[in-house]
Formats: sequence, structure tokens, C-alpha cells
Amino acid sequence: MYRLSVIIPVYNAAAFLPACLSCLVGQTVFDQTEWILVDDGSTDGSAKLCDEFAAEHENAVVIHQPNGGVSAARNAGLERAQGVYVGFVDADDSLDADYFEQLLLAAEQTDSDFAFCGMTFDRADGKRPNPPFIAGGTVLEQDEIVRQFAAKMLADGSQNSVCCKVIRRSIPAEHQLRFPQGVRIAEDKIFVLELLPFCRRIVSVDAVGYYYRDVGTSAMHSDKKMERLLAADEEELRLFCALGLDEDLVRAKKSVFLFTELADFLQRALHVSHGEAKHAAKENFANEELMKKIDCGLPAVRANGGRIYSLLADAFQKRSVPQTMAVLTLQKLFNDRR
Repeated sequence: MYRLSVIIPVYNAAAFLPACLSCLVGQTVFDQTEWILVDDGSTDGSAKLCDEFAAEHENAVVIHQPNGGVSAARNAGLERAQGVYVGFVDADDSLDADYFEQLLLAAEQTDSDFAFCGMTFDRADGKRPNPPFIAGGTVLEQDEIVRQFAAKMLADGSQNSVCCKVIRRSIPAEHQLRFPQGVRIAEDKIFVLELLPFCRRIVSVDAVGYYYRDVGTSAMHSDKKMERLLAADEEELRLFCALGLDEDLVRAKKSVFLFTELADFLQRALHVSHGEAKHAAKENFANEELMKKIDCGLPAVRANGGRIYSLLADAFQKRSVPQTMAVLTLQKLFNDRR
């Protein structure tokens, strides 16, 4: 049996896939890992690259299926996986050579149901490491997982992704946990939240060796991003509360999360153009349901978010596009100088 199965959804990724596959071959646990490439109806030559990779490596397999989205691709990989643990890689990302070895060793040595680490955001303006939100080497037992890990997920999205984890495969297999299909954003987060109640122990790894290519074509950068996050908000609320967290706390923290996501989205839009950011601010300020939820978190933002976020909170509360643009521009100048 393989120590690990790694699932790689592939859809029209020919521009980045060769570099990703090279990183897989370079993994220090390559021979102890089952590599499952799921061609999700690619039309750009990605399917051929997957087949060539599998032909060269006996521990690699390709699943070809009609385009159904990343959740359907990952679910197909889960059905095929045979390793003790399972991990995930997106086809346009890259990894340090010891990335999976670090996670596997931590999980195995502590008998954890999953090991998690940070990641590095590979953006146009440079690489930005984002370490795990719990110190490396920390082991959380079942009664601590909700209080520390899940509670931090409320306002910090850095652990939403499955690409910074290895997970004991028997848990999703035995409990029939799958990625939700038809969800355009936060499908990872829903999967992780559904996984947590079945975990006895998890462990943090002090590593940022997964390089997430932060591209503007993803759902996280779509002009529908906030609308999609809002659509998932009540389901996430249900899942957090099902873990035993207080509903008022969940609502308050999720309001802060929506604030930070909108702030990040507008800042990214400003990197495209002033007009793009201005249009995005107008569109989102007109969404009364979204802004009503964000308003609930503004006192906490002012108290804990720092000077820039405090100024942005004032602008959001007034629904002032000019004031928002001024703060975003100030933030961009500060970031560019770092």
C-alpha cells in the first residue's frame, strides 16, 4: 500500500502542467506515492501530457472524464485512491521537494488524521509566504480541534484549502465525505469543515513549501467572488455551528471574514486598474445583504484590524467609493514599498 495518494485535477492546464509534474517527480517520497491525474475534459493537450506522465511512471494513473469541475475531479480521485493518506495539488502550482515528506512524517509520527502547513502565494508582485495559523509542531486532540483550528478558520481563510494538508484517507472513505459539486467557491472549506468532526488528532507543520499560483482567472478573483461567498455563507454557518461553536460568535467572525475578503478583492482589482476597483466597489456596495453582514463585523475590525483596515471600515460603512479608493491606494503604496 502506498503511504500517500496525491490527486491532481487537470483542466486546460498545458501552460503550467509540465512544471507541476516536474515538481511531483522531484518529491522525496515520489516512489512511495500514488499519483492520480484527473483529466477533467481538457481540450488543450493537457490530457496527452497526463497520459505521457503515467506511461513513464508505474505509480501514476490517469482518469479521463467529461468536464465537471474541480470537485468532480477530486471526488473521482478519492474513489480511486489507495494510499494511507491523501493529498491534493492543483495543476498550475508547484512544490518544494520535501513538501509531502514533511507533512507525511508529521502525520505518521503523531498518528494524526491530518497534517497541515502554510503555503506561499505566488503573485505577479512576488512570492508571499503565509505560515500556518497555529505554530508548527502543535498537536491538537479532538477536544481542541474545534476550539483552536475551526475557530481560527472563521476569520482566517488560510486553512480552507486541501492543498496544504495530507488527510487520512479512511476518514472520507468511511464517512462518504466528498467535495460539493455545483459550488463555484469555497468547496475546499466545506470539505474540511465536514471532515473535522471525525478527526481524533491533527498536527501543524512549520512549512510554506506549497506555491499557490495566484492567477486572476480563478473563482477567487472573479467579479462574482463576493456573491458566491455570500451564497455559501449560511451553509458554512450551519457547519461551524454543528461543530459546537456559538452561533453569535460564528456570525460575528464570519462578518469579519467577509470584510477581509472584500478588502482583498478590491485591492486585487486596483492592481488591474483604478477603474476596475472603482466599479467593483460600487457593485459590492449595492449588495445590501452582503454589506449588512459586513457591517456587523466593523466594530471588531476597527478594534483589531490596524490603521488601514480601520479607515477601510469607515469607508465601507459609509458606502463611500471615493473614500474606499483613497484607502486602497494608500494601502497599495505601503505594500509596494515593503
